[in-house]
Amino acid sequence: MWGATPGPPFQAAPASRNDERRAYRLIREFEKWIEVTEPECDLTHRMSLSNIMRHTQQMGSDHIAREGITYERMQRDGMVFLVNKMLITIKRRPIYAERLRLITVPRAPKGAQFIRDTYFDTKQGERLVETSISWILADPCTHRILRPAAFDIYGLEMFPNDGEYITAYRIKKPDAAGVRHMRQIKYSDLDSNSHVNNAVYADIVCDTLPLDWLVEREIERFGIVYQKEAVTGQVIELDTVQISQCAYYVGGMVGDGRCFEAEINFTEKLQNP
Repeated sequence: MWGATPGPPFQAAPASRNDERRAYRLIREFEKWIEVTEPECDLTHRMSLSNIMRHTQQMGSDHIAREGITYERMQRDGMVFLVNKMLITIKRRPIYAERLRLITVPRAPKGAQFIRDTYFDTKQGERLVETSISWILADPCTHRILRPAAFDIYGLEMFPNDGEYITAYRIKKPDAAGVRHMRQIKYSDLDSNSHVNNAVYADIVCDTLPLDWLVEREIERFGIVYQKEAVTGQVIELDTVQISQCAYYVGGMVGDGRCFEAEINFTEKLQNP
């Protein structure tokens, strides 16, 4: 499953005759302060893309746990959230020892997609990173997609959807030929669901790119669409294509099926590491 623990927003439901005795409560946004640690940073002392994704995932987990809805409870209720896609916009990556205020906001779903936005702000209030995740509610055994109304049993109402963009996000595979890489899935890639954790795919993508891009430039945007889970022993066949002077496409296949597609954009100007 995409993501080790659920971190989704919550489905609002209109009152009906069957719901008259159910009291829906508006979920508050959740925030916490962190300090960037050394192991979270790359060789430029900036937080790695994968660790930005890990913090985003953890914020969702902490938020939902505060409401008493644990991963185990959702499993017992026959549902789990799977990460469908993620889009990250970066003004500047956080640096080692920087203190950050993280804020996460669950938003109303669109169709079958639940939305959660998470922000990384400095203590001065400067917004460094914005992440948006689309989640799908599914049966944990069959992976059959469930209607958002299934989440109504928890009686939570989320924030309005103010024109989010993640639900319509798509990645187009370029026609140009790319560089082929092979990546075998190992123990350290796996999470508690025995699948590759969604954040690990950022490392997989970055490992296919030229080192000077990662050291001398800043990542401006990263988008990824997950399509098929990868498990230990499988090999992801990666196709890496430079699509502009500032961007790469990376697609992964497992067997005959598409595993994921990602697009990563960098600044034009070289940055001082």
